[in-house]
Amino acid sequence: MADRPMSRIMKLVCALGAVLASLAVSPTASAVPEPDPVPTRWEFEFKPEPLRLARLTDDDGNAHWYAFLTYRVTNNSGQDRMLAPLFELATDKGHLVRSGRGVPAEVTREIMDMLDDPLLRDQLSIVSTLLQGVENTRRGLVVWRLPDVTVDELKVFAAGFSGESEPFFVSDPETGERIRKVLRKSRMLRYAMPGVLGDLNSPTPELDEARWILR
Repeated sequence: MADRPMSRIMKLVCALGAVLASLAVSPTASAVPEPDPVPTRWEFEFKPEPLRLARLTDDDGNAHWYAFLTYRVTNNSGQDRMLAPLFELATDKGHLVRSGRGVPAEVTREIMDMLDDPLLRDQLSIVSTLLQGVENTRRGLVVWRLPDVTVDELKVFAAGFSGESEPFFVSDPETGERIRKVLRKSRMLRYAMPGVLGDLNSPTPELDEARWILR
């Protein structure tokens, strides 16, 4: 009878050890890392403006809905750096679209004419070295062709504005092998879509969340 308490303690220690061991070896046990609360690498100041929608017609007479975003970027990092941003748009229907894909040049020109800003640069012409200081702030434009007009939510992922990255290991579902991925600090903007896109209806996306993530 005297050994029972010790036996129970040993069983508890063994069970706890097994749990800790499984967490240590399982690549899927850890959560996706988050960016450091205080930036540890260089970072540009990125200021997005409202996401807007427009139904536009290309030179072939085809009409489609497009989403477009203007933004400002300033280099206060202490060093001149290359600016080469990458923007993607995700819908709640599972689509992920890179900016510029399926967007005719004439549609981009029409949006730029509509915005009437001589300092505005499209996603190609903005790529170059960004000099330091607010006097060298640039304004950029990105455009996406919407893959679906029945969306309720849109997310914009903006990368290339920070040097922070984090290695992350995942398990290949087919082979079980550990795969090393590099997650990069990106700005995530989440928008609610009130109303339905129609021939003449152009609802304004409402910004619900804006934060830095690693992806």
